Amino acid sequence: MRGLLSGEWLKLMRQPSLLFWGFLSVPLLSILFKLLMEGLVLMRTGRHDDAPVDLLLSAAHAMGLSGNSMGHLLYAFGTASVLSLEYRFATWRLLVPRHARGRLLAVKFILCLGAISAGLVVAVLGDMVLNAMLSIANGMGLAGVIVRLASLPLLAAAFAIALLELAVLTALAFVLVVATRSLMGAVIPTFLLAIGSSLLQVYLGSDSDGIPLPAYGAQALRDWLFSQASVEAGLLGLAMLAGWLAVLGTLMLVAFSRQQLSSE
Repeated sequence: MRGLLSGEWLKLMRQPSLLFWGFLSVPLLSILFKLLMEGLVLMRTGRHDDAPVDLLLSAAHAMGLSGNSMGHLLYAFGTASVLSLEYRFATWRLLVPRHARGRLLAVKFILCLGAISAGLVVAVLGDMVLNAMLSIANGMGLAGVIVRLASLPLLAAAFAIALLELAVLTALAFVLVVATRSLMGAVIPTFLLAIGSSLLQVYLGSDSDGIPLPAYGAQALRDWLFSQASVEAGLLGLAMLAGWLAVLGTLMLVAFSRQQLSSE
């Protein structure tokens, strides 16, 4: 499996546009958005917050990018492309005789999670660098940023929540690619699920908390982590995400193992 994973990673690295837009664009755009917001506040008010910024805590909050609906569109494009390219170029017939189908699917799934994790690390480091630069620009120097080791568990937990939420998105994209054998057949429904979840939350408010959707499960976990929500709500959110991942993973394996690939 190690050699297969290395080969898949090499294929992804040879597609820089896919790597950028599918896995790195969301973290980079979130950093740019934060920079623009800080600049607008400074321009409109002429003031800045003199309180020191905890770099680790700020980076933990930055992991909320995994719940962004537009971000889901780009992540769906990236993860679905990894699988759909094999259908597009009819290369499954070259891979399936050499490797077990479950192993092929698992390697591609691990590859996507690795690329997503790399993007999240970029978001963490970018948020830290941006906070340090803003502190220097505000005339506070490095005295305007602090590192509280007590915030490290929060950062690790926020990273894990973001990765779990995006793992569910990846599994959903994979299921749809296998079912439709196309990129857009996976990207559009995945994006509509994200948009639909956001609209339901706007219209239903707190009544939407009981709906077992991945976005609500991830938000429940973030509320428990940052807003002192109940442990029961956090566990329910974790159960939602774990349940979605288990069901989608099973569907993905069953559908792919039974699929006719003699011409793909």
